[in-house]
Amino acid sequence: MTSTDTPHGLAVAPAGPPPTRRPAKGPRRVEREVPGAVWTLGGIALAVGLWWLVAVSGLLPSGSVPSPPSVAEDLIENLSFYLTNAAPTLVTALEGFAIAVVISLVFGAVGSLTGLLERSVSRVALAVYCLPLPALLPLISSLAGAGQPTRITMAVLFSFFPMLIGVIAGLRATPADMAAIVHCAGGGRLQILRKVGLRAALPNIVAGMRIAGPGAFLGALVAEFSGADDGLGVVLVVSQQKLQTAQTWGVAIVATVIGGLLYVAITAMGRWLHVDPVESQTSFGAVPGAGLLQRVAEFLTPAVALIVIWVAIIQFGGVSPLVFKSPLDVLDYLVGNPAAATHRSALTTDWLVTMRDMGMIFGVGMAAAIIAGCVLVSFPALLRLGLPLLLASQCVPQIAFIPLLVAICGRGTAFIIVTGLLVVFFPAMIVIVTALEERSRSTLDLVSVYGGGRWAILRFVRIPGAVPGILNAGRISIPLALFGAVVAEWLVTGNGISEAMTTATTTFDYTRLWADVVVVTVTVIVLYEVVAVLHERARRRFSV
Repeated sequence: MTSTDTPHGLAVAPAGPPPTRRPAKGPRRVEREVPGAVWTLGGIALAVGLWWLVAVSGLLPSGSVPSPPSVAEDLIENLSFYLTNAAPTLVTALEGFAIAVVISLVFGAVGSLTGLLERSVSRVALAVYCLPLPALLPLISSLAGAGQPTRITMAVLFSFFPMLIGVIAGLRATPADMAAIVHCAGGGRLQILRKVGLRAALPNIVAGMRIAGPGAFLGALVAEFSGADDGLGVVLVVSQQKLQTAQTWGVAIVATVIGGLLYVAITAMGRWLHVDPVESQTSFGAVPGAGLLQRVAEFLTPAVALIVIWVAIIQFGGVSPLVFKSPLDVLDYLVGNPAAATHRSALTTDWLVTMRDMGMIFGVGMAAAIIAGCVLVSFPALLRLGLPLLLASQCVPQIAFIPLLVAICGRGTAFIIVTGLLVVFFPAMIVIVTALEERSRSTLDLVSVYGGGRWAILRFVRIPGAVPGILNAGRISIPLALFGAVVAEWLVTGNGISEAMTTATTTFDYTRLWADVVVVTVTVIVLYEVVAVLHERARRRFSV
């Protein structure tokens, strides 16, 4: 390479192509990619092997973990029984999932055109999603109607929020350069949404559907715990009452297979739609920050909407005034009542316990999801290897594994953390993996050309660009962490807000029940707003 003299007398090498690495000497080794199905089958074999090892090890109480052959024998002998009961649960889940997808797309699209409506809808959905739905089944049944309406409602409630967050996050990722082209051609916000926004939002929408699909099935199954005539939820409850552990695990396997099929179908649909990252996808985030008055309005509008919905249900929903208390009743219980100080003290004590449990679940769950996301993006085959266990954690209610979890973890902090991980880890990991993968091929190739390996790509490209997505996963995980804490308290530990709500229901102290609901909802919304502010700043900071 020759050099040229500049006016300042410095020798400068002329510009040329980027350096390339010389090929190594010797015969070239042909690398064959292992099919994804092989990794999935390997994950199933690994899960069955671990299960068999635990069953025969004698480390756990006898009968708490049946052996794989005994469960397989029960599945084969009673296959028609399982399929007959799985059909109504699956139909309910699909109906609820379809409703959740349609509502999320409509509200997300309308909300993207009017930012305040978007935030109001997401906060109302958050308020509903953070409720301990299994403990409130009687209230939901009295409001939606007993039977199939309640089951469909539960499927919608379990799947609506993650689906809505996926739609909103995707529409916010509309590339600003493409939107500018449509705008210069005379297109308005609706044309930008139609021609650019929906296409750019597909990766996040599909990620939301991956979470919402198994979530809808879990919601339908949980709804069958009270009042259903058939379904996997009914089989699960009866098998546990009769101590038929083989049948309990058979239900868990059938639920996992159905959840896996839903996950695979949604993933295949995403591939059919060619869901690929869009160049400069985060550029739309470079928008001015919201002022103080706008933030206050964004916070108060959903609060007013929740109160209006609450009062409307009481006034026009035909509900019992004994069960459904008004906002004034709750305010009097906490402030105006002569025993208000005692009420506040008891509620605060239970609230602190639940917040402690929620904090542990959120911290451990998010840390595990971030680490797993980084590893799985760098080594994609590992995702298929662990997919069976991950789907089992999402499609089977924790009640099916309570004897096993108690035997392993006891009834203290370890049980709370493990139960919470079953709720938080999978959804957070899916969102984080999607965010880490949303880098354009040209950017990744540029790092590879200059000799960067997987670690360099992860450190300099994927992680910085995925910070908004990681915070988005944090937003989803806040209500999930609360749900995990409430479920753990409800099923085993017997303390915190969940125990107080259960006691209030059995003693007909519905004012205390609604006070608990209000305090929990306000707490989660405030925490959600804090993470939302961080997410907005990160979106502006890391926009390109």
